[in-house]
Amino acid sequence: MDHKSLTDSIFLILLATLEPIHGYRIMQVVQEMTAGSVEIGPATMYTTLKKLKQAGWIAGTGEEDSKILYQITAEGSTLLQENFERRIKIVEIAKQAFHSGGKLYG
Repeated sequence: MDHKSLTDSIFLILLATLEPIHGYRIMQVVQEMTAGSVEIGPATMYTTLKKLKQAGWIAGTGEEDSKILYQITAEGSTLLQENFERRIKIVEIAKQAFHSGGKLYG
């Protein structure tokens, strides 16, 4: 997985794992956070969780009602924070472009 730039879905999944949470609830939280604009299906969710776990960005932290709970690791948290700051910079550039009639430099 790319360590520099997270997709929106991965960013939102990591954000949802700031607290222990199971996969189905992650799908619901992502949909709620985005007012339905991002939906992650079960097959995609569980494949992604497996990849995030293999990358060391999340870990299984226990079970609740026979469902595995996932939580972001220190490495995942650092990556999420870096991507958050990168996204803020991108939004600032876009604001500048919109407010200056598209002039971004010079």
